[in-house]
Amino acid sequence: MIVTARQWMKAAIALQGGRRNAAAFVFGFAAALTMAPFFVFPLVLIAYGGLFLLVHKAPNKKRAFADGWWWGWGFYIAGLYWFCVALMTDMAAFGWMIPFTLFGVTAFIALYPALASLVFYTIPGKRGTIRRIIIFSVLWTCVEFARGHLLTGFPWNIPGNAFAFSDKAIQLASVFGAYGLSFWAVLLGASWAALHDDEISWDRSLGFTLAVWGCFVGGMAYGEYRLEQADARPKEERYVPGVMLRLVQANISQPHKWDPAKQMEGLQRYIQMTQSSGLSQVTHVIWPETAVPYVVRADTPLMRMLGSSLPEKTKLITGMLRAEGQGKDWKIWNSMMLLDHKGTLRASYDKSKLVPFGEFLPGRQLIPKSWLTPVGDTDFSRGPGIVNIELDGLPPARPMICYEVIFPEWGATAENETVKNRPAWFLNITNDAWFGKSSGPYQHFNMARMRAAENGIPLVRVANTGISGVVDPYGRIDSQLPLGQQGILDSKLPEPLPNTIYSAVKYYILPVLILICLILVVI
Repeated sequence: MIVTARQWMKAAIALQGGRRNAAAFVFGFAAALTMAPFFVFPLVLIAYGGLFLLVHKAPNKKRAFADGWWWGWGFYIAGLYWFCVALMTDMAAFGWMIPFTLFGVTAFIALYPALASLVFYTIPGKRGTIRRIIIFSVLWTCVEFARGHLLTGFPWNIPGNAFAFSDKAIQLASVFGAYGLSFWAVLLGASWAALHDDEISWDRSLGFTLAVWGCFVGGMAYGEYRLEQADARPKEERYVPGVMLRLVQANISQPHKWDPAKQMEGLQRYIQMTQSSGLSQVTHVIWPETAVPYVVRADTPLMRMLGSSLPEKTKLITGMLRAEGQGKDWKIWNSMMLLDHKGTLRASYDKSKLVPFGEFLPGRQLIPKSWLTPVGDTDFSRGPGIVNIELDGLPPARPMICYEVIFPEWGATAENETVKNRPAWFLNITNDAWFGKSSGPYQHFNMARMRAAENGIPLVRVANTGISGVVDPYGRIDSQLPLGQQGILDSKLPEPLPNTIYSAVKYYILPVLILICLILVVI
């Protein structure tokens, strides 16, 4: 068995040309299957171990770069194909972009793993497989961090999100965070590549691999212990007293949502579902992003109509588009608003982290105006950034609209904020109708879970077509509405935990990993 394993590894390393490209592509495709909704976590062995072997033994820099690029292309085509589903909502206007998006955009993002592979190959010292596995894992984590921050950032499906496959495994996010777990995912996957090295003894290479996976087993034991402690807590102490939330998932298709002939019909559906039985016990109703399919201003008949649908002591939190100004001074925001039964605006938040090509067009000034007809001539304006907001009758909340929840920093401490006034819960409203029943909404929901697990802060998520739900401060799903179904969900609001290790340390774990890498290189 040992001989067969080593022979297979050597055969993979020896691949050339198109076969080698195909192997790297398949390894990347396998990495996408470790993410939601599949969560085939053992595939990290093939995904990261296979790529490490290719790049570690690549004959030259060009080949190492190509290995990383083909890996990245397989990963992003498999993980981001749902980009094209969004374009299918209006085939006449955007259908021509599908090939460019599926093959071109993914090819561009694949430059990140290509760069990581190239830099790894150029690091001195080709001997010492165990040392280089650690360096590979650290370097990969650093490049993933760069992907999450450069060019507006896009930390979608970073390796650490694979740990959401288990409630026990996701507990490690409270220690390492999503980026720290990315290091562990790559290290776990690449560790078995040590078994191919004829220059070190089998006992040593096997011992290293078992030690790495032993740490993972220990982490799972930690997760099990943490959840046992959580469940031992009396149930009445786990929720905020006096709060009952109603999450409304109307499941309105994207074309229906913005069709002028059907807009009011969609809004009436939200109102009717809100007024379902049991409303008298509800303190706050929550609708998803842009549930109100109109551009609104404060103190308008529409706002008063929304308020009149509520009992006197019930508040409505909803997503809508907010506008100010006239003519050239006209601005629009993607907003979250709190209304009382009179339709009075009591609090609001404007989305800050905007979606490139969805809510703003990068380089708009450089593009001829005649080309901009399909996308419009106005970008959304940006909100204030990471903040907490006060919502009547609720503890302080950290609002996150759609895309914002995928960024680990959005769960971190806000500017000028102390530990004492950290948010008591995360509120994420979104509209994933763009992506149909693809893997996109599942990936989005599980990245939201990661924010809760990292910080020990519960998360409430309301999506137009799903997945809506309440996530407890351990990252576990307390209750949810499935994707593609219409329904309401009445739920209590979980209490937050004290600061986790990660919420106290945050990104300091990355400099520590880099320091370890440098020490290993010097040694």
